[in-house]
Amino acid sequence: MTIQKALEELGNLVKLFSSQELPEMCKQVFIQNVGPSRKWSLGNRLVMLLHGTADARGYRQWQESGRYVKKGAKAFYILAPMIRHKKVVNEKGKEDDVKFPVGFIGIPVFQYEDTDGKPVEEYQPTKLPPLLDVAEKFGVKVEYGPTISGEGGSYNLVTNVIKLSQENPDTFFHELAHKAHSTFESLKPVQDPEQETVAQLSACVLAKLYGYDATTFSWNYIASYAEEKSPEAVGRICMRVLSKVQKVITLIIETHEKQEVVV
Repeated sequence: MTIQKALEELGNLVKLFSSQELPEMCKQVFIQNVGPSRKWSLGNRLVMLLHGTADARGYRQWQESGRYVKKGAKAFYILAPMIRHKKVVNEKGKEDDVKFPVGFIGIPVFQYEDTDGKPVEEYQPTKLPPLLDVAEKFGVKVEYGPTISGEGGSYNLVTNVIKLSQENPDTFFHELAHKAHSTFESLKPVQDPEQETVAQLSACVLAKLYGYDATTFSWNYIASYAEEKSPEAVGRICMRVLSKVQKVITLIIETHEKQEVVV
């Protein structure tokens, strides 16, 4: 059973390596996170993200952290090598015990979202992003830690919370732009192509204003929502939202400048 699960996960990784999603997922893998997965191999951390979580642990590991797995929760499997030992005679005529992998076995783990109990250790950013004061002025709470689907960031319209699992300022700018956008237009509670384009174009401009380069990421991000991947298609969707982008950026900058005057 566990070997079969391991083969299934290997198949998923093979598909990932042949897709355009790999660079983005690898970027997320190298984000500093919490929990035992920090010590996992690159392959296992990708498996974790493929299963929609940024924190996964074994049943006992969750118990040791003060959390318990919810009834009915289903495990997914990370990969552990099966090691065999072989005696090999070295150059000095003595036998050495040589270890070599002969395959993989699946180890069951559960995602954070399927557990309850004591809060896990919080992610502590090494550097806070610019414009954090604007989020505070908007009444938005900014939290660092695992996001629901393992993405870099998210903004919850209902709870008014920005959740970040990485320190890239453009990710924060993107979620802050969603909040600013919501102040003058009702947003859909799903990832809508137009809403995402407004947020990412705004993030790109804000990144430029603060000395960061998010151009390549912005292009790839918006292209993923365009019906085609051509420059023309990306250009059309960008042109369609420029007036909204202007409103978002103006609102954020004016809010920041008002904060500075008060201080």
